[in-house]
Amino acid sequence: MDAALFAAGLALILMGILLMALALASTRARVRGGGIILIGPFPIIFGDRSLAPLLVAAALAAILILVMASLLAGAGGWAA
Repeated sequence: MDAALFAAGLALILMGILLMALALASTRARVRGGGIILIGPFPIIFGDRSLAPLLVAAALAAILILVMASLLAGAGGWAA
């Protein structure tokens, strides 16, 4: 049963990749992208200008989550 489910899942993934490749090849799409690299508390943001506000917000949220997690872990807030 597990081998059959694995084969079915793999077949669905490969069909999805094939369909996405065919759709990409048949249209002229403008690709936009960007990303964030966090080195310590310092974010490096790169990408399209129109995505900059979203990337800055994501970087601030990630920094806030990391600071809160380190404060909770240092204060004994999490029992491991």
